[in-house]
Amino acid sequence: MSDTLKNVRTVSRILGWVCLIGVVFEICLVPLIWHVDGWVDTSASQMTISLEELRALSGWQKYAVMASMMLPTLVMAYGLWRLRKMFLSFAENHIFQPAPIAHLKAFSVALMAQTLIKPLSGALTSVLATITRPEGERMLSIGLSDAEASTLFLGGLLLVIAWVLGEATRIEDENRSFV
Repeated sequence: MSDTLKNVRTVSRILGWVCLIGVVFEICLVPLIWHVDGWVDTSASQMTISLEELRALSGWQKYAVMASMMLPTLVMAYGLWRLRKMFLSFAENHIFQPAPIAHLKAFSVALMAQTLIKPLSGALTSVLATITRPEGERMLSIGLSDAEASTLFLGGLLLVIAWVLGEATRIEDENRSFV
């Protein structure tokens, strides 16, 4: 086994664990924001509604807002889970196989979906959090940044790379069958 392949296997094992930590963090992030004081610096936050206002919500409104905030988080957790599975495949020396390529495709689609869902989720959160306020105090807020565009392009790049790897694997299998 080459040194490069040993490095791929070692780094993939490490990244598999990092992805697992990322999945747990993604799933716990929104509840931590709601329930742990000091977890988010509201002065530096891009939230359009203050943390105090979010914590003051009750009943259906509280759960609807939390669910809308969790949408992009859950999509990214799924993507990280699939990325973890890809790294674990690499760690087991399954490099140019259909399974890790499928995991890379799923991660790239999740990355793009999360990027597109995030501003919509923010808008839905602002509407749900202010819907019971008197007229004139309700709001719809959509935030976009360069980070979303960059992440969308990165997801697209990874998707195309996964397609190319899949096609290369298919061609190699086809060529092997002729020999």
